[in-house]
Amino acid sequence: MTQNARPDVVRVRNLRKEFDDGKVVALDDVSFDVPEGQLLVIIGLSGSGKSTLLRHLNGLHEPTSGSVEVLGTDVVAATGKELRNLRRDVGFVFQQFNIVGRLSCIENVLTGALGTLRGPRFGARMYPKQLRRQAIEQLARVGLADRAWQRTDTLSGGQQQRVAIARTLMQRPRIVLADEPVASLDPEISGQVMDVLFRCCVEDNITVLCSLHQVDLAIDWAHRLVGLRDGKVVLDSPVDGSIDHARIMEVYQRLDPTGAKLAEYAVDQQPARIPA
Repeated sequence: MTQNARPDVVRVRNLRKEFDDGKVVALDDVSFDVPEGQLLVIIGLSGSGKSTLLRHLNGLHEPTSGSVEVLGTDVVAATGKELRNLRRDVGFVFQQFNIVGRLSCIENVLTGALGTLRGPRFGARMYPKQLRRQAIEQLARVGLADRAWQRTDTLSGGQQQRVAIARTLMQRPRIVLADEPVASLDPEISGQVMDVLFRCCVEDNITVLCSLHQVDLAIDWAHRLVGLRDGKVVLDSPVDGSIDHARIMEVYQRLDPTGAKLAEYAVDQQPARIPA
């Protein structure tokens, strides 16, 4: 899948992140750019640095060295106010949903608009009518308009994740970061969630960076793949007819104690199934 040249909204240069006084290197000399309106999927084994990388893009982690620029803001040097302003434009979808189960779906979605309001809100009817209408529209986009007033903890896991995406869309973000958004979902529901993210990217020109374990989903929905192994970028490829499946396999290979490579995942060698 190809796209016309668009301005870069994310620029990462020589990013390094160490933990435990340098004993653990989570990211090692990571560099890449992301153009506006692209759905980029980051793949790799657990512990490869995917989540750590995403959390650098909105300032949740501070790098050991290197630079991160998002929507023209130097994230590393940003003041508290600058970071707050940036986070209004950068939504985050978490693996564990992070919704309030006792609240209705519409109340959860409305919290995505709190950054535009003054003071707290208790109950959906304390939000302006226009925002309530927008919340219903976002729930309709994820196929849950008929559940607007239902308690969120009565929904399935896939439905709860779609509520979380609708909440993020209420921010009207320019970028969405999704950290393993389908890790706890079955394959069919995972495809539905990825379809929602894809449509947001295409219809709203939202840039989406999503970390995934599932290679088949990544190939089906991404414009581009970035593969991490041991904190390093070992793959950066568009998803099109020329995608190199052997290189994807290398992302998921480790060395056993004897030095032999072990394949962790098998990748379907059929041509990529790209949504129309």
